[in-house]
Amino acid sequence: MITLTPERKGELYILSGALLWALFPVITILTFGGVTPLFSAAASMLIATGFFAVILTAKRHWGFLRERRAWKGIALNALFVGVLYFGLVFISLSHTTAGNEAIIAQMEVFFSFLILHLLLRHEPLVPRNVMGGACMVLGVSFILFPKASGWQGGNFLVILATMFAPIGNKYAQEVRRTVSSEYILFWRSLLSGLVLLLLAFLMEPAPSSVQMWRSWGFLAANGIIFLGLDGMLWTEGIHRIPITKAISLNSIAPLFTLIAAYFILSEPVTPSQIAGFVPIAVGIFLLTRRPHSVTNSNM
Repeated sequence: MITLTPERKGELYILSGALLWALFPVITILTFGGVTPLFSAAASMLIATGFFAVILTAKRHWGFLRERRAWKGIALNALFVGVLYFGLVFISLSHTTAGNEAIIAQMEVFFSFLILHLLLRHEPLVPRNVMGGACMVLGVSFILFPKASGWQGGNFLVILATMFAPIGNKYAQEVRRTVSSEYILFWRSLLSGLVLLLLAFLMEPAPSSVQMWRSWGFLAANGIIFLGLDGMLWTEGIHRIPITKAISLNSIAPLFTLIAAYFILSEPVTPSQIAGFVPIAVGIFLLTRRPHSVTNSNM
């Protein structure tokens, strides 16, 4: 029987989540066929709330309500990730393409290193991880830039969103030491969903029941699969490995978008895309290679 170290488990969670996350921009755009971006974000969050409520009940984890020291971190995670990051990403996808969003979202790697390492000093700066992160972003750029067309207003919103994500991830990582992932994500989804719903009513026309029904399947997929299951994989991943390493590993998610496009949409694979696999492979090696003496106490 193979025994995985906590670090390897974290890497596995992140890479598994990348397979799911690859379809997030596509499914989100499909929801816009019936509802506007903020209503889509709010509905997806509230569906995720129900998903996590079921898990909390099944695991009997409602006792975490007594952990008052977790409330601040959960609230800040809900603000920076649930409202600011996801709110901006949903809006951006109504003004740019899924390919552009996938490319520009890799700026989260840069902002994570900048904010968590240099400004907050939340994580130690390891040269190997810096090189690995750079290789990952370089490889994704080689593969995806031919897919991007133009520079639209939504692109700026994606960059802005990636500036907030590292701060929210920091709070999620800290709170996870006290409470479970599903507890964090339940409250994040509920709080964010209510705030986004309020903003949606203030800024966008309310969708009709027919429009909601038209997008219901895609909204459910967003809430259960991407904000739900993938959210759990992400939170468990950054509980075991540094956030910057997780962000860099997650940079391979757009690759799976290209693979899906090839088999489902018959889109050809270009030489530049093939060339991108080289730095990505190097990046994965640098990020996942363990030094000779490493101890990780997170379980």
